[in-house]
Amino acid sequence: MKEYLEEAPQSWSERLVLSAVPKDGTLYSDGFALSAGLPVSYWGQLYTLLSDMDVKVRAYRSEGRVILTVAAEAEVSAPCARCLEPAREKIHGELRYVLSLRRGEERAVGEPESDGDEEIIALDSWEDEIDLAPMIWEALITSLPCGLLCRPDCRGLCPQCGANLNEAPCGCKKDAGDPRFDVLKNFMRGKGNDTAKNQK
Repeated sequence: MKEYLEEAPQSWSERLVLSAVPKDGTLYSDGFALSAGLPVSYWGQLYTLLSDMDVKVRAYRSEGRVILTVAAEAEVSAPCARCLEPAREKIHGELRYVLSLRRGEERAVGEPESDGDEEIIALDSWEDEIDLAPMIWEALITSLPCGLLCRPDCRGLCPQCGANLNEAPCGCKKDAGDPRFDVLKNFMRGKGNDTAKNQK
């Protein structure tokens, strides 16, 4: 059994009941808290939700469609990208979906497959409820930063001894440069000597 999540957990059973969205275009809104239970795996990194995730759902009808917005907000923790100490950050993700209500029909001729940046999701004729779990998961993972810092001026770890430079400077000699460039340095020194000889 995995000790982290790569998709929405089965405990997320929240749904949008389409009949609850007013037919006159009035905004429907709902909010609730969700717990992940396990760290979330994304970007090759594990993120721990430090508290329940605050989810807000808004929906309204427009021209035979339901415009659905799903927002997720939480505070997450992960190792600092420079020193590996725990770092935390508040995240907020919000995504918009366009649901077509032309039940049992093919998309009308000339109707675009997308509406701006939003893909049009055609609903099956029997669908009265929309499973929100995949959408909440998408809003969560797209808001995760690719790297967290424990503080903006984090000095990281010494590349030689691995000491945390935020705590104290280490005694390692500062490297003059990358040894892979030594050949290039010698080549440039040789060029400099050739230039000096030619000037004489």
